[in-house]
Amino acid sequence: MKRAMRCAALALTLFAAPAGAQQAHDGAHRHDHPPGPNGGRVEGAGPWHAELVTRAEAVSVYLSDGAGKPLPVEGFKAIAILKSGAKTARIPLRAEGNRLSGKADAALGELPTGAVRITAPDGVTANARFD
Repeated sequence: MKRAMRCAALALTLFAAPAGAQQAHDGAHRHDHPPGPNGGRVEGAGPWHAELVTRAEAVSVYLSDGAGKPLPVEGFKAIAILKSGAKTARIPLRAEGNRLSGKADAALGELPTGAVRITAPDGVTANARFD
């Protein structure tokens, strides 16, 4: 009987560990950044911060370093996968001036959810999640 109880306790511990680790990861991800200098939402993306700004069909991502200093985007590219309502859009983003920009097929609204996968000129990639 003792052995069965120990096995059950071990099984519960093993099953609970991944859920707890996921919850801790999610909690670490959910931190609030103030709005970016362009009025968008800011999230961490590997070594960078990404500011997502959407207006109608236009999508812009501004990159900055950890201290908030704007980064040049020449040579960067990205793909945004954003959901607004029931529709999901996959938008390629290219360097344009001081931002990565692209256009969706339909208006996204101001607060779409999703992610942006950013690739630097040296091949380093990172994701920013906008929930």
